[in-house]
Amino acid sequence: MLVKKNPAYQLIRILFLFSIVFPFLVLILLSFSERYTWPGILPGNYSLRAIRSILFQRKALFFNCLFSIFFSVMVSLCTIIAAYCTAKWQSEHKESSLLSFCIFLPFMIPSSVFAMGAQILFLRLPFKNAYLSVFLSHVLYSLPYATTYLTEGMRNNIKRLEEQGRVFGASGFYLLFKVTIPLLFPYLIPAFMMSFILSMSQYILTVLLGGGKLKTLSLIMVPFIQSGERNLASVYGLLFLLSSFLLFLLMEILLRGLKRREIAC
Repeated sequence: MLVKKNPAYQLIRILFLFSIVFPFLVLILLSFSERYTWPGILPGNYSLRAIRSILFQRKALFFNCLFSIFFSVMVSLCTIIAAYCTAKWQSEHKESSLLSFCIFLPFMIPSSVFAMGAQILFLRLPFKNAYLSVFLSHVLYSLPYATTYLTEGMRNNIKRLEEQGRVFGASGFYLLFKVTIPLLFPYLIPAFMMSFILSMSQYILTVLLGGGKLKTLSLIMVPFIQSGERNLASVYGLLFLLSSFLLFLLMEILLRGLKRREIAC
């Protein structure tokens, strides 16, 4: 209670809330603006042209949004599986420094350098599939973030609880779905959402490895930003936020349902 009454705490809380709400309000304002010239604080003209031009292509827009969400969800699921296996191996082998270095290597290099290296790697492979190349590159790029969450979760005596379950005769699948996953759930959700956001917002990897075949929201939005069409880019940015918010909402509903089920049991 004393912390919440602290003026410094209240100030930091207000600034944090402002940093979240203000960019969202700017996006809404830019979506309805037609001309936004310096040094004006507010746009000079307002128009629905950007919204109408995007809604005019609502069929293509719907499929692009659906494809982006589906593609990023699948990337997130595969990333979680790979991160779980990695974190499990690390917890059983005292966190090998060499493996940790290889996993967190994408943290240490710029995304453009990572994209060029991934492009050279996939060009040398026997298969030439743009979708698979982009998919695997997104998984590799998101893997360090997901592994960080799950490695932290593996430190909470999960290994001991699994050993106790084996002593009582539980099988591997039973331990996985009844012991490990419920205990890791507070870490699985942030890892999944981080992987989803990274995949949805990834532009360089999608452009270099996809060759223009994959039309994600970020791939459509960035050219409008570069060309100065900030109103169109803002509308796509709002769609990007809406799709992420809907997934967050679904995950929150899933979490509450699981908590109610645990309480009922």
